[in-house]
Order: sequence, then C-alpha cells, then structure tokens
Amino acid sequence: MFFQIIGSSHDDHDESLKSSYFNLPPLDVSIAFPQATPASIFPPCASDYYHFDDLLTPEEQAIRMKVRQCMEKEVAPIMAEYWEKAKFPFHIIPKLGALHIAGGTIKGYGCPGLSITANAVAMAEVARVDASCSTFILVHSSLAMLTIAFCGSEVQKQKYLPSLAQLGTIACWALTEPDYGSDASALKTTAMKVEGGWILEGQKRWIGNSTFADVLVIFARNTSTNQINGFIVKKDAPGLTATKIENKIGLRIVQNGDILLKQVFVADEDSLASTT
Repeated sequence: MFFQIIGSSHDDHDESLKSSYFNLPPLDVSIAFPQATPASIFPPCASDYYHFDDLLTPEEQAIRMKVRQCMEKEVAPIMAEYWEKAKFPFHIIPKLGALHIAGGTIKGYGCPGLSITANAVAMAEVARVDASCSTFILVHSSLAMLTIAFCGSEVQKQKYLPSLAQLGTIACWALTEPDYGSDASALKTTAMKVEGGWILEGQKRWIGNSTFADVLVIFARNTSTNQINGFIVKKDAPGLTATKIENKIGLRIVQNGDILLKQVFVADEDSLASTT
C-alpha cells in the first residue's frame, strides 16, 4: 500500500510539471516544414542527364510511362499511411495487375514477355515511388513465377502462371531459414517421399508475401538424396502456418513472415522436378 501511494503521488507530481501544450497533436507537415514536398507528390522527371531515353525502344518508353503514371496516381498518395501502419494496401493489387508487368520476361502462359530492359525499367519505376511495393512484385514475379517457369512442368506452368501473371493469385518464395539465412546448402527443412507425394517438415523465416500468398514455392532437403527440391504448396494446406514478423524498421509494407511446416503433404504433381 505504501508503494502504491508513493507511486500515485509521483505520477501526480510529474503531471503538474508538464506544460499546458504537452499533449497537443503534432503540427501538420505543411506548417512544420513548409518547404518539404509531401511523399504523395512526386516531382516530374524534367531532365534526362544521361540520355537514357535514347537507349529505350518506343515500347520500353511506353511501359515506363504507364507504370510511372500508375504509381504516381494510385500508389504514392497512400504509401506513407501504410508504411506507418506496417500493413499492405491490398486494394492496389488489381491496379498493379492491370499494368501487366508480373511475370516480367516470361513468354507465354499469359505473361508479358518483356525485354530484360523493359522489365528492369518497369521495376525501377515501381521502386521510385515505394521500395516495399517493388519488393512485393519482385518476390511474386522474379522469384516465385520465374522458378515455376524455369523448373516447373508444362502442366504446372499452365496451371499456375496465368493467374499469377494477372495478380489474381499471389505467390511467395521460401528459401530463408532461421539458423542459416539463405544458405541453400544448409537447409534444415526436409522433404520425405511418401506414397503419392511428399511430407514437408521445417521452418522458414523472413518470407515476403507469405502471410497472404495463395501459392508458396518452398525449398526443402530431400531426405533420400540430400539434394534441395522445390515444391508448390497451396495456402491453408494442413500443417502450414504463416505469421507476420512485427516491429520492422525497414520495408514495413512488405509482409515478411515466419512459416511453420508440420507434416505438410504435397502431392507429386506439385513437386518442381527440375529443382533436383
């Protein structure tokens, strides 16, 4: 009781020392820092110091302008808000899908088949406005989709790539683990062959898009060959959980997650055979 009384008196004393304006809300940035440009407004690209335009084809210039206009109009105004909340703005996914840049250089299967330059320019325009947004697309497109395109069977490409290219479904790519980071030679997650498929057991960490991905490309060590195999795992598979990593100070819009795999069954048809 004595300590409670002392503590209460101490708190009251501290309150009496605070200024009358202690709890006022912060000034609007336009008043506090009038010369600053709000994050939602991007100045026009008025110069081309290195004559970069001369190196692009008309098609590549058109892609750059299309992505730039979308990012400045649809994404820039809301990025600061979502960065503060460390949440992902799901409502912009259809707008990003309409740009038709997911899948990048992949040809066929509903993918854009861009040149390497066009793909790089498109991603640079996304990153110019927000690096978290470009990370979301790169994980989905340049990691997960390319793995399926390079290592998947014809059936797998036809099954998964068209929807991924439209951002109708979202993918993540799970290599990194808690103990050894992205050192593929040290993976502890295992894949044990059983009748009709595989059983995955292990843990992944820092996996972007994992908390809301429809398709998870997961790498595990084959217990029979000791080689690293890739697998396509669907969301909500029994034994699969993905939880958000909180309190990041960078790329806060990217939803990095911890993935736990407890006796997760993957059918043979979803094994990426070419990864062995």
